Order: sequence, then structure tokens, then C-alpha cells
Amino acid sequence: MAQNANSLTLWKLPLFFMFFAQQGRLVLSAVRRCNFSTEIPSWPYPIYASERLHDRKSIFVAHASALPNDTMFPLFLEMLTASPKLKKATHCMYAYRTQSSSSISKSKVVTGQHDGGESGSGNHLARLLEVTGCENTVLVVSRWYGGVQLGGDRWRRITEVSKEALDKGGFLKREKEVETTGEKNKKSRKRK
Repeated sequence: MAQNANSLTLWKLPLFFMFFAQQGRLVLSAVRRCNFSTEIPSWPYPIYASERLHDRKSIFVAHASALPNDTMFPLFLEMLTASPKLKKATHCMYAYRTQSSSSISKSKVVTGQHDGGESGSGNHLARLLEVTGCENTVLVVSRWYGGVQLGGDRWRRITEVSKEALDKGGFLKREKEVETTGEKNKKSRKRK
């Protein structure tokens, strides 16, 4: 049987795995890449990454970028999690704070977050964006679990890499206000 020159046998093509966002969750999909496939569009804004932070075999890294409206978030997450380095992360938690894309409520601030299996981390990141005055910003923290539970130290590590990525991008607006306010409001406790 003669084969049509235009036909393509998909089972002969290499198999690639990629993550994409679907209804707020990361989904693994097997994709076959071929010559006629379209590439994932690149992100139009710079992405700022923190240094990799190692703590008891766990590794943390944060990425921050500008996010002009909430409809662009799935594109950002798809592009970022397609990176080979981030595919193997045990936890991918994120939060964003931006303007609404609907014309009815232009001044409405829209927030979103996801724990990525790290309970409470999405809310923690969303609160960090709010407290530091970050607007039109997306923040993604990846953690590679090393087998040792960190307890409360994991929150310190998540905050540390998050602030580093936000600082590199120039997104921190109220960081100095937060530090000085925090110092004034602290009550000194004396032990008896």
C-alpha cells in the first residue's frame, strides 16, 4: 500500500510531556512535537528569578513578572511551567494581584492563588503581594521536596525567595513601610 506523502505517522514522533493550567490546576499532558506544531508564545515581560535556596535537601526558587490583567495569567503559567528545570518541582505555588480585564470594573483589583500541594502557601503569597504593595504582579514559587519536613522554616524560605524575586523586578513598593511599621507595633515581652 502506497503511503500519501502528506500523511504523518504520529507514533514515530518523539513524545514530550508538558504542564498546562486547566481550571486553576496544573495538568500533565503528553504531546508529540512535529514540524508543523505552533510554539508556545513567549512572555512579553521580563521574568525575574531568585537564587536557588537550599535547606535540608529542599530547594526553593521564585519567579516574578508583570501581569497587566488576569486573562494573561494562564499563558504565563503555561510558559513558565513548560521549562524543563521547573517540570520536576514537587510543589508549584503561585499568587497574582492585578487589574480586572473586564471593561465594567476597570479599577477592581483581582487576586488569585493556588497552593500547589503546599497547604496554605497560596494565601501566604497573596498576602505577601498585598502587604508589600505589589500591583499587576504574578509570583510563582517552586519547591523540590528533599525528604525532610521543614516545619515553620518552609514559610521563611518561601517568603525569602519571593521577596528576592520581587525585589529584583522592582515590584516591592511598601517594603520599607512594612518594616518600620512592624518595628513600631511590636510589643516587647519580658520574661519573668
